Amino acid sequence: MATAMANGARFIVPTMEVDEAVDRARALGNQRVLLCGERNAQPIPEFHLSNSPFEYTEEMVSGRGLVMTTSNGTRAVLKSKEAKFIVMGAFVNATAAAKAAAEQGNNIAIVCAGTRSKFTLEDILCAGCLIDRILAVDEQQYMDDLARTSLTLYDSYKDNLRASLNGSAHTEWLKSLGLEKDIEYCLQEDTLSSVPVFADGVIRNSKA
Repeated sequence: MATAMANGARFIVPTMEVDEAVDRARALGNQRVLLCGERNAQPIPEFHLSNSPFEYTEEMVSGRGLVMTTSNGTRAVLKSKEAKFIVMGAFVNATAAAKAAAEQGNNIAIVCAGTRSKFTLEDILCAGCLIDRILAVDEQQYMDDLARTSLTLYDSYKDNLRASLNGSAHTEWLKSLGLEKDIEYCLQEDTLSSVPVFADGVIRNSKA
């Protein structure tokens, strides 16, 4: 999502299910709407794009709307819809996302997407990265025990995030699918300044 926004996508409509995504795209009735997403980290038949950031180039997404469904991420977004302010944070846009969140006030919750409703190591490391950036903006932020654990893990492994994930379940699954380059891309920190924000059922770039 952060890469799509950085490369000029107009909006992203997140959906829970594949059929719902197809219906939403059809309802938008525009040739410039792309169907995007994955199931179990693999492309969805007849969708324009999978979940690889390398597919979300400026040439492909600039000026276009996206309808997206993923196994975990879009579900996490939609299950958080009652929150006052929802921003998509990742390693690649950590500082920008953390700053946007911190500007909203003190009550910040980091919702990890997980994998098949289970804990994943990369999520907790990314949460720690976001907390590190939030504290840089507001060092008085309260941290519960899980936030402290996330930050401690990130501080321990931030000099070699890739090595810290060797052997982890989701990383090994992605490697088995030939997505090593995607892993490397997604572990880069602060390469993007885009801030995808979810409101009224649509994700837009607040930095646009």
